[in-house]
Parts: sequence; C-alpha cells; structure tokens
Amino acid sequence: MVEPPGLGSPASLPPELADLLSARDEAAATLAWDRFLDSYGDLILRTSRSVNRDHDAAMDAYAHVLEYFRLDDFARLRRFSGGDGDNLSRWLVVVSRRMCLDLHRQRYGRPREHTPERERLARKRLVDELWEKRKPPDLPDPGAENPEMELRRRELTAALGDALEGLEPRDQLLLALRFDNQLSARRISEILDFPTPFHVYRRLNGLFATIREQLESRGFTDPEP
Repeated sequence: MVEPPGLGSPASLPPELADLLSARDEAAATLAWDRFLDSYGDLILRTSRSVNRDHDAAMDAYAHVLEYFRLDDFARLRRFSGGDGDNLSRWLVVVSRRMCLDLHRQRYGRPREHTPERERLARKRLVDELWEKRKPPDLPDPGAENPEMELRRRELTAALGDALEGLEPRDQLLLALRFDNQLSARRISEILDFPTPFHVYRRLNGLFATIREQLESRGFTDPEP
C-alpha cells in the first residue's frame, strides 16, 4: 500500500485540512489543528488501538502519529492527494497504521523468526475463505519436498499478491485487519466506520468474489496449488 503522492488543490481538500494547511500564522494553525483533531483525532486513536492492544502503548503511538503529522509544517499531511472527508479518513487510517507499526518495530524489533509463518497462516486463512463452501484440504506444508507443488504454491502466492495490490487502500486495510490482525467484524466496523458488522461481512464477500475471479482467471480454482 503506497501513500498517494502530491497535494490536491485547496478546493479539493476537506475544509478541516484546507484550513490547517493554509494557516498564515501559529495562532491560526493551532486553532485549525484543534478543529482537525475534533474531526479526525478519534479515527487516528482507534487506528493506534487496533495495532496496540496495551492502553499505554496505544496512547504512545497516538501521540507519535500526531507529532509526526505536525512536523515540518504538516509536511506528511500535505502528501494527501485530495478528495472528500471519506477519502481523507481512509488515507489517515492507512498512514497512521503504518506509523504505529513502524514505532512498534523500532521499540520491540521485527519478529523475523515468526514472520514467514504468520504471513503463511494469514495467506492460508484468506485463501481458505475464498473457497470456503468447497471445504478444500489444507494448504501444503511449504517445506514439503515436492518441487512442482512448491512452484505452484509460489505462483499462487504471487497471484494473490497481485490481486491484493490492485485493491483500494481501504480494502487492503480491511483484509489486513481481518486476516493479519484477526480482528472481529465488530471491531473492524469501529475502526473503519462501517455502519454495522454486517456491512463488514458484505464488503468482505464482495472482495472475496473479486479476488477469486482474478485467481481463477490465472488457473487457481481452490486452495490446493
């Protein structure tokens, strides 16, 4: 997921952000920053809590994100490419989550020895969901001594990666929260502002259909590579 580059014209920005980025002095910037937080601060806080289950860690991450957004005359916020409040909310969730994860890795390091297994299991959960009704067998052990199966597994991984890269950032985050973080639909609805958990499931089902169609077009019709 890549941050949208560039800054939209003031007319294309939500008023809270436009006022903040056009503030002419420190007093005006302070007032505009307070208005910006009134509108989007809770969203950033919920994002930090989705990454950090510990209350103190979540609050530290929240403060870190806010400080980062304020650096260099709001340089990070100026990278928002434009759009309405919904577009800004999605962008803030993606960028804030990345900064929270970076802070966690700086403090505690990256769990390298477990990362491949976590990624494999997350991918397995997603692939199994795509063909859930068929109740297919388990994915093969990546260490199995079968060159042909290993090649197909890598091809499936690459195809799945391509399908995910083509999704909107909000949809990528939705899948990450569901399959990487294993959050409930109710928790996801709170973080991403879905009206109800039902809307989360409905969006997931739509994404499953889109991804499955792309995988089937490349010859993958079940979780067995």
